[in-house]
Amino acid sequence: MDGLEGIRVLDLTHYVAGPFCTLMMGDAGADVVKLEPPEGDRVRNFPSSFAGESRLFLGLNRSKRSLAINLRAEQGREVAKKLAAQADVFVEGYRPGAVEKFGLGADALMGENPRLIYLSVSAYGQGGPLRERRGIDPIIQTTAGIPAEQGGGGAPELVQGSFVDYMTGALAYGAVMMALYARERTGEGQRVDASLLGGATAMQFGRLMWASDKEPVSEVEDALNDRIARVYEVSDGHIYLYMDVDGFWEKSSEILDLPELLEEEAWRTFRGRHDARATIIPLVQEVLRTAPAEEWVRRFEGEGVPCARVRKPTDLYEDPQMKAMGYLAQAEHPEYGVLQLGGIPVKFDKTPSSVRRPPPVLGQHTDEVLAELGLSVEEIAGLRREDVVR
Repeated sequence: MDGLEGIRVLDLTHYVAGPFCTLMMGDAGADVVKLEPPEGDRVRNFPSSFAGESRLFLGLNRSKRSLAINLRAEQGREVAKKLAAQADVFVEGYRPGAVEKFGLGADALMGENPRLIYLSVSAYGQGGPLRERRGIDPIIQTTAGIPAEQGGGGAPELVQGSFVDYMTGALAYGAVMMALYARERTGEGQRVDASLLGGATAMQFGRLMWASDKEPVSEVEDALNDRIARVYEVSDGHIYLYMDVDGFWEKSSEILDLPELLEEEAWRTFRGRHDARATIIPLVQEVLRTAPAEEWVRRFEGEGVPCARVRKPTDLYEDPQMKAMGYLAQAEHPEYGVLQLGGIPVKFDKTPSSVRRPPPVLGQHTDEVLAELGLSVEEIAGLRREDVVR
Protein backbone atom coordinates (compact mmCIF):
# COMPACT_ATOMS: atom_id res chain seq x y z
CA MET A 1 0.00 0.00 0.00
CA ASP A 2 1.26 3.47 -0.88
CA GLY A 3 1.55 6.07 1.85
CA LEU A 4 -1.26 8.28 0.48
CA GLU A 5 -3.18 5.68 -1.51
CA GLY A 6 -6.84 6.66 -1.75
CA ILE A 7 -6.21 10.35 -0.98
CA ARG A 8 -7.63 12.67 -3.63
CA VAL A 9 -5.98 16.07 -4.08
CA LEU A 10 -7.23 19.00 -6.12
CA ASP A 11 -4.29 21.22 -7.09
CA LEU A 12 -4.93 24.86 -7.99
CA THR A 13 -1.34 26.08 -7.63
CA HIS A 14 1.44 27.43 -9.82
CA TYR A 15 5.08 28.58 -9.57
CA VAL A 16 7.08 26.49 -7.04
CA ALA A 17 5.87 26.16 -3.43
CA GLY A 18 2.40 24.76 -4.13
CA PRO A 19 3.44 22.46 -7.00
CA PHE A 20 6.33 21.08 -4.94
CA CYS A 21 3.92 20.30 -2.10
CA THR A 22 1.46 18.49 -4.38
CA LEU A 23 4.29 16.71 -6.23
CA MET A 24 5.27 15.03 -2.96
CA MET A 25 1.67 14.02 -2.38
CA GLY A 26 1.52 12.51 -5.86
CA ASP A 27 4.80 10.66 -5.41
CA ALA A 28 3.39 9.22 -2.17
CA GLY A 29 0.43 7.73 -4.05
CA ALA A 30 -2.25 10.44 -3.82
CA ASP A 31 -4.38 11.07 -6.89
CA VAL A 32 -3.45 14.67 -7.69
CA VAL A 33 -5.56 16.47 -10.28
CA LYS A 34 -3.98 19.73 -11.42
CA LEU A 35 -6.53 22.34 -12.48
CA GLU A 36 -5.06 24.47 -15.26
CA PRO A 37 -6.59 27.27 -17.31
CA PRO A 38 -7.19 26.32 -20.96
CA GLU A 39 -4.01 28.17 -21.95
CA GLY A 40 -2.07 26.20 -19.35
CA ASP A 41 -0.15 26.93 -16.18
CA ARG A 42 1.84 30.08 -16.95
CA VAL A 43 5.02 28.37 -15.75
CA ARG A 44 4.83 25.98 -18.73
CA ASN A 45 6.08 28.83 -20.91
CA PHE A 46 8.59 30.44 -18.57
CA PRO A 47 12.03 31.16 -20.07
CA SER A 48 14.07 27.97 -20.17
CA SER A 49 17.16 26.52 -21.79
CA PHE A 50 14.97 23.60 -22.88
CA ALA A 51 13.19 24.08 -26.20
CA GLY A 52 9.95 22.53 -24.92
CA GLU A 53 8.06 23.54 -21.83
CA SER A 54 10.12 25.04 -19.03
CA ARG A 55 12.37 22.85 -16.89
CA LEU A 56 10.67 24.42 -13.87
CA PHE A 57 7.24 23.16 -14.89
CA LEU A 58 8.43 19.73 -15.97
CA GLY A 59 10.49 19.27 -12.83
CA LEU A 60 7.67 20.19 -10.43
CA ASN A 61 4.56 18.63 -11.93
CA ARG A 62 5.13 14.91 -12.23
CA SER A 63 2.82 12.41 -10.52
CA LYS A 64 -0.20 14.58 -11.41
CA ARG A 65 -3.06 14.55 -13.88
CA SER A 66 -3.96 17.68 -15.85
CA LEU A 67 -7.52 18.96 -16.20
CA ALA A 68 -7.63 22.05 -18.42
CA ILE A 69 -10.70 23.99 -17.31
CA ASN A 70 -12.00 27.55 -17.57
CA LEU A 71 -12.92 28.64 -14.06
CA ARG A 72 -14.25 31.93 -15.38
CA ALA A 73 -17.13 29.99 -16.91
CA GLU A 74 -19.95 29.02 -14.57
CA GLN A 75 -19.92 25.45 -15.84
CA GLY A 76 -16.20 25.25 -15.14
CA ARG A 77 -16.69 26.42 -11.58
CA GLU A 78 -19.45 23.86 -11.05
CA VAL A 79 -17.14 21.08 -12.22
CA ALA A 80 -14.43 22.26 -9.83
CA LYS A 81 -16.92 22.32 -6.94
CA LYS A 82 -18.03 18.78 -7.69
CA LEU A 83 -14.42 17.62 -7.72
CA ALA A 84 -13.77 19.40 -4.41
CA ALA A 85 -16.81 17.70 -2.89
CA GLN A 86 -15.09 14.35 -3.49
CA ALA A 87 -11.56 15.48 -2.57
CA ASP A 88 -9.59 14.97 0.61
CA VAL A 89 -7.25 17.91 0.04
CA PHE A 90 -7.70 21.17 -1.86
CA VAL A 91 -4.58 23.28 -2.46
CA GLU A 92 -4.69 26.82 -3.82
CA GLY A 93 -1.81 29.21 -4.40
CA TYR A 94 -3.36 32.63 -5.01
CA ARG A 95 -3.55 35.87 -3.09
CA PRO A 96 -6.05 35.78 -0.24
CA GLY A 97 -9.58 36.35 -1.50
CA ALA A 98 -8.86 35.47 -5.14
CA VAL A 99 -10.37 31.97 -5.25
CA GLU A 100 -13.44 33.14 -3.32
CA LYS A 101 -14.44 35.05 -6.46
CA PHE A 102 -14.81 31.68 -8.19
CA GLY A 103 -16.82 30.17 -5.37
CA LEU A 104 -13.84 28.03 -4.36
CA GLY A 105 -13.06 29.56 -0.99
CA ALA A 106 -12.64 27.48 2.14
CA ASP A 107 -16.05 28.29 3.60
CA ALA A 108 -17.89 27.31 0.43
CA LEU A 109 -16.01 24.07 -0.22
CA MET A 110 -15.79 22.92 3.40
CA GLY A 111 -19.47 23.68 3.83
CA GLU A 112 -20.16 20.98 1.25
CA ASN A 113 -17.29 18.71 2.33
CA PRO A 114 -16.54 19.08 6.07
CA ARG A 115 -13.74 16.47 5.84
CA LEU A 116 -11.79 18.58 3.35
CA ILE A 117 -8.26 19.73 4.18
CA TYR A 118 -8.06 23.19 2.59
CA LEU A 119 -4.48 24.43 2.12
CA SER A 120 -3.70 27.98 1.05
CA VAL A 121 -0.15 28.84 -0.03
CA SER A 122 0.43 32.59 -0.33
CA ALA A 123 3.20 35.14 -0.03
CA TYR A 124 2.46 36.72 3.35
CA GLY A 125 -0.33 34.56 4.82
CA GLN A 126 -4.09 34.89 5.07
CA GLY A 127 -4.04 37.68 7.70
CA GLY A 128 -2.16 40.85 8.51
CA PRO A 129 -1.64 44.13 6.65
CA LEU A 130 0.30 42.55 3.76
CA ARG A 131 -2.11 39.67 3.06
CA GLU A 132 -3.14 41.00 -0.35
CA ARG A 133 0.31 42.07 -1.50
CA ARG A 134 1.94 40.09 -4.30
CA GLY A 135 5.12 38.29 -3.36
CA ILE A 136 7.51 35.78 -4.88
CA ASP A 137 10.61 34.10 -3.47
CA PRO A 138 13.11 36.99 -4.01
CA ILE A 139 10.64 39.55 -2.63
CA ILE A 140 10.01 37.48 0.49
CA GLN A 141 13.75 36.83 0.90
CA THR A 142 14.30 40.57 0.85
CA THR A 143 11.44 41.26 3.24
CA ALA A 144 12.74 38.60 5.64
CA GLY A 145 16.32 39.92 5.65
CA ILE A 146 17.94 36.89 4.03
CA PRO A 147 20.03 38.78 1.41
CA ALA A 148 21.50 40.99 4.14
CA GLU A 149 23.09 37.91 5.69
CA GLN A 150 24.36 36.38 2.43
CA GLY A 151 26.88 38.97 1.35
CA GLY A 152 29.54 38.18 3.95
CA GLY A 153 29.62 41.78 5.08
CA GLY A 154 29.41 43.14 1.53
CA ALA A 155 26.44 44.00 -0.65
CA PRO A 156 23.26 41.97 -0.03
CA GLU A 157 22.91 38.86 -2.20
CA LEU A 158 19.84 36.79 -3.00
CA VAL A 159 19.92 33.05 -2.47
CA GLN A 160 19.29 31.67 -5.95
CA GLY A 161 17.18 28.59 -6.57
CA SER A 162 13.77 29.38 -5.00
CA PHE A 163 14.82 27.90 -1.65
CA VAL A 164 12.14 29.80 0.28
CA ASP A 165 9.58 28.33 -2.12
CA TYR A 166 10.85 24.80 -1.59
CA MET A 167 10.99 25.25 2.19
CA THR A 168 7.42 26.54 2.19
CA GLY A 169 6.25 23.65 0.03
CA ALA A 170 7.88 21.13 2.35
CA LEU A 171 6.33 22.78 5.42
CA ALA A 172 2.94 22.81 3.72
CA TYR A 173 3.25 19.12 2.87
CA GLY A 174 4.02 18.25 6.48
CA ALA A 175 1.12 20.42 7.65
CA VAL A 176 -1.32 18.59 5.38
CA MET A 177 -0.08 15.25 6.72
CA MET A 178 -0.78 16.48 10.27
CA ALA A 179 -4.24 17.66 9.22
CA LEU A 180 -5.02 14.28 7.65
CA TYR A 181 -3.87 12.54 10.83
CA ALA A 182 -6.05 14.83 12.94
CA ARG A 183 -8.99 14.04 10.65
CA GLU A 184 -8.54 10.35 11.40
CA ARG A 185 -9.27 11.14 15.05
CA THR A 186 -11.89 13.88 14.70
CA GLY A 187 -13.53 13.18 11.35
CA GLU A 188 -13.18 16.86 10.48
CA GLY A 189 -11.10 18.70 7.96
CA GLN A 190 -9.46 22.05 8.61
CA ARG A 191 -7.87 25.06 6.99
CA VAL A 192 -4.10 25.16 6.66
CA ASP A 193 -2.38 28.50 6.03
CA ALA A 194 1.17 28.33 4.63
CA SER A 195 3.14 31.32 3.38
CA LEU A 196 6.52 32.16 1.93
CA LEU A 197 7.09 34.58 4.80
CA GLY A 198 6.49 31.74 7.24
CA GLY A 199 8.93 29.58 5.29
CA ALA A 200 11.56 32.33 5.27
CA THR A 201 11.10 32.72 9.02
CA ALA A 202 11.53 28.98 9.61
CA MET A 203 14.74 29.02 7.59
CA GLN A 204 16.17 31.54 10.06
CA PHE A 205 15.17 30.12 13.45
CA GLY A 206 18.83 29.80 14.36
CA ARG A 207 19.58 33.47 13.66
CA LEU A 208 16.33 35.04 14.89
CA MET A 209 17.02 34.29 18.55
CA TRP A 210 17.01 37.55 20.52
CA ALA A 211 17.58 37.67 24.27
CA SER A 212 15.50 40.81 24.56
CA ASP A 213 16.03 41.13 28.32
CA LYS A 214 19.81 40.94 27.93
CA GLU A 215 20.82 42.72 24.74
CA PRO A 216 19.74 45.45 22.31
CA VAL A 217 18.30 44.29 19.01
CA SER A 218 21.24 45.92 17.23
CA GLU A 219 23.45 43.09 18.48
CA VAL A 220 21.34 40.37 16.87
CA GLU A 221 23.33 39.24 13.86
CA ASP A 222 24.43 35.96 12.36
CA ALA A 223 28.06 35.54 13.39
CA LEU A 224 28.45 32.53 11.07
CA ASN A 225 27.51 34.12 7.77
CA ASP A 226 31.11 35.28 7.21
CA ARG A 227 33.53 32.69 8.50
CA ILE A 228 36.73 30.82 7.79
CA ALA A 229 34.71 27.86 6.57
CA ARG A 230 33.82 29.02 3.07
CA VAL A 231 34.29 28.53 -0.66
CA TYR A 232 37.95 28.86 -1.64
CA GLU A 233 39.64 29.12 -5.00
CA VAL A 234 41.90 26.21 -6.00
CA SER A 235 44.08 25.70 -9.06
CA ASP A 236 41.25 24.32 -11.22
CA GLY A 237 38.09 25.72 -9.68
CA HIS A 238 36.67 26.00 -6.18
CA ILE A 239 36.10 23.92 -3.06
CA TYR A 240 34.18 24.39 0.18
CA LEU A 241 36.30 23.70 3.24
CA TYR A 242 34.80 23.30 6.72
CA MET A 243 37.90 23.84 8.82
CA ASP A 244 37.19 26.34 11.58
CA VAL A 245 35.60 24.21 14.33
CA ASP A 246 37.60 22.38 16.96
CA GLY A 247 39.09 19.13 15.71
CA PHE A 248 38.85 20.07 12.05
CA TRP A 249 40.98 23.17 12.70
CA GLU A 250 43.97 21.22 13.96
CA LYS A 251 43.84 18.66 11.14
CA SER A 252 43.38 21.34 8.48
CA SER A 253 46.37 23.30 9.76
CA GLU A 254 48.53 20.19 9.34
CA ILE A 255 47.20 19.38 5.87
CA LEU A 256 47.79 22.96 4.75
CA ASP A 257 51.27 22.94 6.33
CA LEU A 258 50.43 26.10 8.25
CA PRO A 259 51.79 25.44 11.76
CA GLU A 260 51.45 29.11 12.58
CA LEU A 261 47.67 28.65 12.74
CA LEU A 262 48.19 26.54 15.86
CA GLU A 263 50.73 28.83 17.50
CA GLU A 264 48.52 31.83 18.20
CA GLU A 265 46.99 31.49 21.67
CA ALA A 266 43.86 33.43 20.69
CA TRP A 267 43.22 31.11 17.76
CA ARG A 268 42.86 28.02 19.90
CA THR A 269 39.13 28.66 20.35
CA PHE A 270 36.48 28.76 17.65
CA ARG A 271 35.46 32.29 18.65
CA GLY A 272 39.03 33.48 18.69
CA ARG A 273 39.65 32.15 15.20
CA HIS A 274 36.40 33.67 13.99
CA ASP A 275 37.40 37.09 15.29
CA ALA A 276 40.72 36.79 13.43
CA ARG A 277 39.23 35.55 10.17
CA ALA A 278 40.41 38.60 8.20
CA THR A 279 43.99 37.48 8.93
CA ILE A 280 43.48 33.73 8.61
CA ILE A 281 41.48 33.51 5.38
CA PRO A 282 44.23 34.96 3.11
CA LEU A 283 46.77 32.50 4.57
CA VAL A 284 44.51 29.56 3.81
CA GLN A 285 43.59 30.85 0.38
CA GLU A 286 47.22 31.25 -0.71
CA VAL A 287 47.96 27.59 0.00
CA LEU A 288 44.77 26.22 -1.53
CA ARG A 289 45.54 27.83 -4.91
CA THR A 290 48.56 25.52 -5.29
CA ALA A 291 46.64 22.27 -5.98
CA PRO A 292 43.50 21.08 -7.81
CA ALA A 293 40.13 20.42 -6.22
CA GLU A 294 40.23 16.62 -6.23
CA GLU A 295 43.64 16.60 -4.57
CA TRP A 296 42.39 18.80 -1.73
CA VAL A 297 39.18 16.80 -1.35
CA ARG A 298 41.22 13.59 -1.14
CA ARG A 299 43.56 15.01 1.48
CA PHE A 300 40.96 16.68 3.67
CA GLU A 301 38.34 13.94 3.47
CA GLY A 302 41.10 11.40 4.12
CA GLU A 303 41.54 13.03 7.52
CA GLY A 304 37.82 13.38 8.14
CA VAL A 305 37.62 17.11 7.41
CA PRO A 306 34.47 17.98 5.37
CA CYS A 307 35.51 19.26 1.96
CA ALA A 308 33.79 19.23 -1.43
CA ARG A 309 34.48 20.45 -4.93
CA VAL A 310 32.03 23.07 -6.19
CA ARG A 311 30.07 21.32 -8.92
CA LYS A 312 27.28 22.07 -11.36
CA PRO A 313 23.81 20.63 -10.72
CA THR A 314 24.20 18.54 -13.88
CA ASP A 315 27.12 16.71 -12.26
CA LEU A 316 24.55 14.98 -10.06
CA TYR A 317 23.28 12.87 -12.98
CA GLU A 318 26.37 10.64 -12.82
CA ASP A 319 27.01 10.84 -9.10
CA PRO A 320 27.27 7.34 -7.57
CA GLN A 321 25.86 8.44 -4.22
CA MET A 322 22.82 9.97 -5.91
CA LYS A 323 22.24 6.74 -7.80
CA ALA A 324 22.77 4.54 -4.76
CA MET A 325 20.19 6.48 -2.74
CA GLY A 326 17.63 6.73 -5.52
CA TYR A 327 17.76 10.51 -5.60
CA LEU A 328 17.48 10.40 -9.40
CA ALA A 329 14.47 9.22 -11.38
CA GLN A 330 13.19 8.91 -14.93
CA ALA A 331 9.81 9.35 -16.56
CA GLU A 332 8.70 8.81 -20.16
CA HIS A 333 7.01 11.98 -21.40
CA PRO A 334 4.56 11.60 -24.31
CA GLU A 335 6.18 14.45 -26.25
CA TYR A 336 9.74 14.79 -24.92
CA GLY A 337 10.73 11.18 -24.36
CA VAL A 338 12.78 10.20 -21.32
CA LEU A 339 13.06 12.93 -18.69
CA GLN A 340 15.77 12.70 -16.06
CA LEU A 341 14.29 14.03 -12.83
CA GLY A 342 15.09 14.48 -9.18
CA GLY A 343 14.12 11.31 -7.34
CA ILE A 344 12.53 10.60 -3.97
CA PRO A 345 14.33 12.56 -1.21
CA VAL A 346 13.02 10.58 1.79
CA LYS A 347 12.94 6.78 1.99
CA PHE A 348 10.24 4.57 3.56
CA ASP A 349 10.81 0.86 3.98
CA LYS A 350 7.11 -0.12 3.91
CA THR A 351 5.30 2.62 1.94
CA PRO A 352 7.88 3.91 -0.55
CA SER A 353 7.16 6.88 -2.77
CA SER A 354 7.94 6.87 -6.48
CA VAL A 355 7.47 8.94 -9.62
CA ARG A 356 3.96 7.75 -10.54
CA ARG A 357 3.62 9.44 -13.93
CA PRO A 358 5.47 12.02 -16.06
CA PRO A 359 4.53 15.70 -15.96
CA PRO A 360 1.30 15.93 -17.94
CA VAL A 361 0.59 17.46 -21.30
CA LEU A 362 -1.94 20.28 -20.92
CA GLY A 363 -5.40 18.74 -20.59
CA GLN A 364 -4.04 15.23 -21.02
CA HIS A 365 -6.46 13.80 -18.46
CA THR A 366 -9.46 16.09 -18.95
CA ASP A 367 -11.77 13.41 -20.37
CA GLU A 368 -10.57 10.82 -17.85
CA VAL A 369 -11.18 13.03 -14.81
CA LEU A 370 -14.58 14.22 -16.03
CA ALA A 371 -15.69 10.67 -16.80
CA GLU A 372 -14.77 9.65 -13.26
CA LEU A 373 -16.96 12.51 -12.09
CA GLY A 374 -19.87 10.89 -13.93
CA LEU A 375 -20.04 13.03 -17.06
CA SER A 376 -20.96 11.29 -20.31
CA VAL A 377 -18.98 11.48 -23.52
CA GLU A 378 -21.63 13.81 -24.91
CA GLU A 379 -21.51 16.09 -21.88
CA ILE A 380 -17.72 16.31 -22.05
CA ALA A 381 -17.89 17.10 -25.76
CA GLY A 382 -20.41 19.85 -25.00
CA LEU A 383 -18.13 21.42 -22.42
CA ARG A 384 -15.30 21.33 -24.93
CA ARG A 385 -17.43 22.99 -27.63
CA GLU A 386 -18.25 25.78 -25.23
CA ASP A 387 -14.57 26.25 -24.33
CA VAL A 388 -15.16 25.22 -20.74
CA VAL A 389 -12.57 22.46 -20.90
CA ARG A 390 -9.72 21.57 -23.20
